[in-house]
Amino acid sequence: MRRFGLSLLLVSCLLCGAQGTGTGALAANSDLSRCIDPATVLSAGGDVSYQELKAAQSACARLKQSSPDRKTLLRIDHAAETIDEEVQRRAGR
Repeated sequence: MRRFGLSLLLVSCLLCGAQGTGTGALAANSDLSRCIDPATVLSAGGDVSYQELKAAQSACARLKQSSPDRKTLLRIDHAAETIDEEVQRRAGR
């Protein structure tokens, strides 16, 4: 019975925490994915559409302004560099 009570308490705390994160955290996670995923595909030799590249550039720019975590900022900077190089390559520079 005690385990059930503790499990129920833990689940309710997790649900409250998930609701408390709000849309800001969800948007940040979405931007992080939009920034890093295309760069990962490019680094692996895959192809990314021009629209995805532009969306990735925008997402990386937003994240650079709001990312408090140094490790995450390094990942964002690396991804942004990869994406920028691909945009320049496609532009023929």
